[in-house]
Formats: sequence, C-alpha cells, structure tokens
Amino acid sequence: MSHGTSKYSKALIIDIGSSNFRMGWAGSDESEIIEPSIYAHTTNFKFQSEFIDGFKEMFSNKIKNDYLFGNEALNYQGILKLEDLNKEESSNIFIKYFLHQYQKLNIPNEFQFKQPIILIDPFLMTDLEKANYKKIFFEQLKFPSLLFLPSDMAILTTLNKVDGVIVNIGGKNTRISSVYHGFTDSMAKDSVPIGGRELTNYFLNMILTGKGANKNFFFDFWMAKKIKEEMALCVLHPKQERNKIKEDFTEYDRIINLPNKYSFKINFERFMLVEPLFNPQLIHIEHRNLIESIVKSIKFWEREQRAELLSNIILAGGGSQIPGLKERIQFELKKHFAEKLEKIIKVISPKNRENMAWIGASILSSQGKLKEGIKNPHL
Repeated sequence: MSHGTSKYSKALIIDIGSSNFRMGWAGSDESEIIEPSIYAHTTNFKFQSEFIDGFKEMFSNKIKNDYLFGNEALNYQGILKLEDLNKEESSNIFIKYFLHQYQKLNIPNEFQFKQPIILIDPFLMTDLEKANYKKIFFEQLKFPSLLFLPSDMAILTTLNKVDGVIVNIGGKNTRISSVYHGFTDSMAKDSVPIGGRELTNYFLNMILTGKGANKNFFFDFWMAKKIKEEMALCVLHPKQERNKIKEDFTEYDRIINLPNKYSFKINFERFMLVEPLFNPQLIHIEHRNLIESIVKSIKFWEREQRAELLSNIILAGGGSQIPGLKERIQFELKKHFAEKLEKIIKVISPKNRENMAWIGASILSSQGKLKEGIKNPHL
C-alpha cells in the first residue's frame, strides 16, 4: 500500500470484539492493530494489603498514565485488575482506548479524524448502542461518516459464499446467523449467552475446586485462559472419556507448571470446559444449547432451502478454534435432521477464522460493494 496522502483518506475498519479490538485500513489483507479489549486503571491494584504499599508507590512513579490499554494492560495482569472494554457503560473509556490505538497508525496531523469509519456490526448491537457510537464518532471525534456492516455478510464474503450458517463464538457469547442467497431475517438468528469467557471461568472453577485448598496454589482467570487456549479440546463422548480417565487412561494428562514452581495435573478438565456450550445448565444458565440454536436458525427456512445451509455451517470467532469442536457440532446436528439430510451436514472451520469479519469488510470495501455510510450531520 502506498504511503502517500491517499492512504490516509481510505476507510478505517473497526471490529470491537469482546476479546480483541481490530482496526486497520480498508483494502489491506489484515488489520494493523489487534489488541485485547481490556484496560486497567493504574491505581486499581489486584492486591490491597498494606505490605505492598511501598511497591504501589514505586509502580505509580514508574507508570505515569492513569490508564493502560490492550497489551500494555495485559502486561500487568498480575498487578492490576483488568476490566473489559465492553463492560464500560460510559463512552469515556472507549474513547480513551480508541485514541490510544488510533495514534499507533501514525496518521499525519492534517489527516487525523478524516477517515470514513466502517464498524463491524454483530447482530446483537442495539439501536441504543448504534446511537452511542454515532455520538462518539460524529460529535466527539468528528469523523466524516460511519457505516455499520453486518458481521455475517463480511464473514460470507471472506469465503466467497452467499449461503451459510455462521456460528460465531466470541468472548461474551455465541452468535448464530443463517443467510440464504444473501438474505437473512431476525428470526433466522439466535444467540447463546456463552462464549470464551464463560468457558475460561468454568475451567478456572474446576481447577480451583480440585486444587485451590493448597496454600501454595495461585491460579487466576488469565492463567486459565492461556492454558485453555493451548490445551482445550472437544470430544464426541465426554462421559465415556471421563470414565476412561477414572480407569487410569493417561492420554489427556498434562502437567501445568506455575510461576511459583508449583505444578499440578489436568486431564478431564481439558474437554469438560467446552461442555457448557452443549449443556448451559453446567454453569447455571437456562437457555437453548449451541446445537438447538443452530437447528432453530436453520429451521426458520423452508424445507427445500435447508440443504444448502446444512452443507455450509461456518465456524468463526476466536472461541471456535478448539480442536474437535467442528466434529462434535457435526455429530450432534445429525440427531436433529432426517437421514437423507444427515449425509450433507458439513461444518467448515476456515483458517484465520477469528479475523474473518474484518477481512471480509476489507474485501467488500476494496471491491466497492459497500453502500455509503451515514454522513456526520455536525460537519
């Protein structure tokens, strides 16, 4: 991409994910910025004991900013309490977070805040949330235009498809959306209030229940998240596999070494942590499970239309990368459809699927297939 002035007039694509924030130039192959959607106030320490007051003073002298964002905040996960960007009701934190990331693009002063904004729109975004983003990008940041782009359209574009069931497993929830010949409907969509965060917490609770009584044991959310991402898997028959472990089956055994040199073993926790997707009651959530939500989305359509959808069930989002998840979903779906449809059920797990929405938006923009965004009425 040219580094001339034309670069800075291109649209900026933003995906405000519940786990990661992505931002970059339309037409690029990948986003320039991918950062965790977290922040920390530099006075909000994880431990409040008096014996670390001297440390707090040294820390405060070293860190001059009031807030840390993204990877900078993550670097202090053992010291500061990390907060989710999307849990902040006030727009002030989001603006601070956005400006922190925006400055990394090194845009010359004369071109700052001159770019059209394309905002990836998960179907759960409410009219109130959209109004809030308009206020942020128009009134407070003075960008010229804003386009809300549905994530399901962007994901299908990445795969060059017009039909499909998108199963987007994010940090906060799992969104299911079926699209037939480019068309969708609110009744063809569903959401399971379980995502990567709930699975991490479930994994953390399993570990703490079994090991937490040991005085040398310290294990928190961020440790659990890292191990989950490295070692989680999904199996077809979790009860049978757990029974094998009770009979000294060791294939799932892994040793976890903590920073304080304490170590412990995990096995069944590796696959059981995925099970709330298939049984939300495990984490005390009364809701349709993942499979029931996919079936609901598909059965919105007429019988003759369902075959094309069943052969294009697309996994997306960072939480979809758990090995074995594709096979488990395909296995469970066969229980809900007639035998003649069982054979055509196909779950697709594309590479780079955690970035598909952003990439699809970039492709659509470069092809000139996006409608014009809403103009800033204040300019």
